[in-house]
Amino acid sequence: MKIGDLDFLLHAGKLLDAHPRNVDWPDWFCDKHADIHAETTRDFLIEALLKVRSKTRGLVALRPNRAQAEYSLKCSRRNIVLKARQVGVTTYIAARFFIQTITQPGTVTLQVAHDQESAEDIFRIVHRFRENLPEEMQQGALRTSRANVRQIAFPQLDSEYRVATAADENAGRGTTVHNLHCSEVARWPGNPQETLTSLRAAVPEHGDIVLESTPRGAGGVFYDEWQQAGETGYARHFFPWWYEEAYCLPAAQSDARLSEEESELVERAGLALGQIAWRRNMRSQVRGLALQEYAEDPMSCFRASGECVFEVSAIERAATHARAPLEVRDNERWMMWFPPQPNSEYIVGADPAGGALMAISPARR
Repeated sequence: MKIGDLDFLLHAGKLLDAHPRNVDWPDWFCDKHADIHAETTRDFLIEALLKVRSKTRGLVALRPNRAQAEYSLKCSRRNIVLKARQVGVTTYIAARFFIQTITQPGTVTLQVAHDQESAEDIFRIVHRFRENLPEEMQQGALRTSRANVRQIAFPQLDSEYRVATAADENAGRGTTVHNLHCSEVARWPGNPQETLTSLRAAVPEHGDIVLESTPRGAGGVFYDEWQQAGETGYARHFFPWWYEEAYCLPAAQSDARLSEEESELVERAGLALGQIAWRRNMRSQVRGLALQEYAEDPMSCFRASGECVFEVSAIERAATHARAPLEVRDNERWMMWFPPQPNSEYIVGADPAGGALMAISPARR
């Protein structure tokens, strides 16, 4: 069989979770990729076929990094991923779903980003996958009927790959979605619970769902999904910042003396001095957002979503005594405990430091 033939793709698609030795590869294809040591056919095809843009520019093969390899080993049909920034999760999920889309007929894949810019970034990743496939694939079984408006269709397979935003009320409606990736759920606008419920309803029991995000405070739909994962049957995956090899500096750039906190982290995570140097530099720049953007454990990353004047632990203790709000909107960024009273005067305190998302607290005189 030739790799551009439909029969070859269908053959590989039946064995995605099996060892690559079970696939009847063309001899030249095996020889060309003899250096790949993947445990599954899916990961073999990802590394052999898919190209990504490296952080140092230029196209390179998608060789799974630490977070991606761990996800591949431990993922299930239902997954929730809590992660630090830019550890490669979105790209790898796109790659896994792309391989399924081009090898399993009738597959519909949908990735949902939190805003339009992010959706376009994800689609560029997927479009790059397709544009750099071997020519015989592009001109053979994987010839597309359309590849625009964040949608790629493969008519010979009757498969589609779509990218949408959480603000699109029609995303996923009226169709069966076999692979659903919800990206940066903690940042979804509007009513994210309603959006997520609608999207999940489109996925059959044998389909795959991935909820993924960096944290954004101890509240909102993603926080709730993470806390309840044990009850809902979702496999939890946590990837801290040190899973990214690039997060390292020459140790000589930093004082080798470690604080008590740093010593504990080195012992717990096995970090090198170069990673501690990077951590110090990162924290000097992002300051109060460090725990959120570059998570180190799945608990503290939720507790702080910026620099707080008040001690976070004290706020958390007080919150345990507060009753549930009467109304919640916009991913718990708007909460009401008491309805407004007519003919009353209110004092409003606003914290504009966070930019567009201000913390506003009214108090009745």
